[in-house]
Amino acid sequence: MDEPQAAGTSLVLLQSFRDGDDTAAEALFTRYFERLTLLARSRLSPRLARRTDPEDIVMSVYRSFFIGARAGRFVLGRGGDLWRLLASMTKHKLLRQARRHGAERRSVKSEVPLDQVEEGRCFVRGEEPTPEDAVALADEVERVFSRLSTFGRRVMELRMQGAQLSEIAEDTGRSERTVRRTLGQIRELLAERLDDG
Repeated sequence: MDEPQAAGTSLVLLQSFRDGDDTAAEALFTRYFERLTLLARSRLSPRLARRTDPEDIVMSVYRSFFIGARAGRFVLGRGGDLWRLLASMTKHKLLRQARRHGAERRSVKSEVPLDQVEEGRCFVRGEEPTPEDAVALADEVERVFSRLSTFGRRVMELRMQGAQLSEIAEDTGRSERTVRRTLGQIRELLAERLDDG
């Protein structure tokens, strides 16, 4: 399919999604996911790439896009507009991640490999969490759980128990890629909760 025709089809799919057709959302996701992931990967610095998964960025882009599209926030009228919008959103999310991870407290520039840290310089917290800390953590976990599907809750439970991707995939009968995406969504929910706090 040539580009103008593909772009025109994207606008038709977008309108179908706005009209309530969820299969159109799936088609839009499939159409641009790989390209957006490649774009995100190409813009990540090696240091930031250790902390940020390009697929997580793209999943966040799609989440924002579909919410905005359903609310009628985007006006697209010509071929290529949808790609330009999604690419721009991806770059914006990357910039936000770079700023977040470049902040003084969590700057990627201040990271030092563990084998290069002088002995005795590691900070070890000697005290146990207070009962209030435990209750607050339980409340936060419950809030995140309430926003997840049954599958998402199972993934989070298993991950909190220390299960690896392959173990979670086997337990749930899903692919590792699906598990990775779900964990990305969970990380995003947790980050939102932290930002709100």
